[in-house]
Amino acid sequence: MTQLRRTLSLFDATMVNVGVMIGSAVFWVAADVAQRLPSATLDLLVWVVAAGASAAGALTIAELGAAMPEAGGLYVYLRRAFGAPVGFAYGWALFAVIQTASIAAVAGIFATYVGHFVALTPVETQLVTVAAIAVLTTINILGVREGVWTQNIMTVTKMLVMVAIVALAFSRVHPHAAPIAHARPTVVAFGAALVGPLFAFDGWIMTSYIGGEIKRPERNVPLCALASVGLVALLYVSLNGAYLATLGVGGVASSRLVVADTAQVLLGNVGAHVGSALVLVATFGALNGNILGGARVFWAMANEGHFFAPAARIQPRLGTPAVSLAMQGALSAAFVFVGHPDELWTMVVMISWLFYGLGGVAVFVLRRRPGLERPYRVWGYPIVPLVFCAFAAALVVNTIWTDPRDSLIGCALLATALPAYLVFSCKNQ
Repeated sequence: MTQLRRTLSLFDATMVNVGVMIGSAVFWVAADVAQRLPSATLDLLVWVVAAGASAAGALTIAELGAAMPEAGGLYVYLRRAFGAPVGFAYGWALFAVIQTASIAAVAGIFATYVGHFVALTPVETQLVTVAAIAVLTTINILGVREGVWTQNIMTVTKMLVMVAIVALAFSRVHPHAAPIAHARPTVVAFGAALVGPLFAFDGWIMTSYIGGEIKRPERNVPLCALASVGLVALLYVSLNGAYLATLGVGGVASSRLVVADTAQVLLGNVGAHVGSALVLVATFGALNGNILGGARVFWAMANEGHFFAPAARIQPRLGTPAVSLAMQGALSAAFVFVGHPDELWTMVVMISWLFYGLGGVAVFVLRRRPGLERPYRVWGYPIVPLVFCAFAAALVVNTIWTDPRDSLIGCALLATALPAYLVFSCKNQ
């Protein structure tokens, strides 16, 4: 069997993670957070809590990633801890909704901001969305280095522009910022407001997907997880602080294109163009990282006989899982015509955090089994993984309670894992 090549350095892997996390959500969900929590303090607290939960998850899952540095990530860990059916359920959910819907959501926001520069009809917006998926899927089929170079350039560029916006916002006084509203939102509202920020941080899991291609995984997998979450948390809290300092809570709550509106206040009419260009770069980079990482899971499943057999092929000359990438791109394109980005990321967060919680439980299960070397052990064990598991469970319940429609659609897509597993199991007999 042709193996994936270990070509990614710590910097490369961190840029993939950072590039996936700094996608569309931080430029899109601020209005939703402000509407649910009309308080600057609570708005920023939501991002801090999301960062803490993501850091706890990154530290926890990194133990599994360092011990089992294989392509496939959480699919591999859950299969080893709980058996093939649970591992398959995650991998299938990734294909059926988590990864593919995420790609569609990010690409959709990319196309929306293209509309800032070129007037697009709804159908043309969908076509631009599909074209972005197709272009980046092709780049990643051509080679790992090509995909990573694209990721590094996009990530560094958008980080520099974000830092510039933050610096401008805090270097000026904004007397016309909308006033802060004083309210006492409920715990349920706080939990609902967390969905968007958690989607914004969701790329922290990406390191485990590409563990089979990271150099010195016993060292670099946990370092990548920590570095990427820490860096993104600093940028997110600072950027949301810049929104609030410039527009105020009321202004953020009423803004659909909050980064463009913020940049317009800071830089005048040209600011809206600068802000929109930043979002284009950010979403393009995040889209690339999602495409690069997700296909590795389907490749790993196919090698186990638990996915469509052609997805197991590595293109000999290019060294990439070309068929897996193409299949992922095709389903992602289909999601473009199904739902709005807001609906898609609710499904993604609810289903993904269900499995992230199981990944935390897997740490406890595998600690009791001999024969697995652990170059890295999660810091703060058992408190950190326990807190992470409890947070994941509470988030899933709260999301189902506050958004039952999209949650039920996500559950229905997840339920297709059972017949799919039976089909692949019969083929393997």
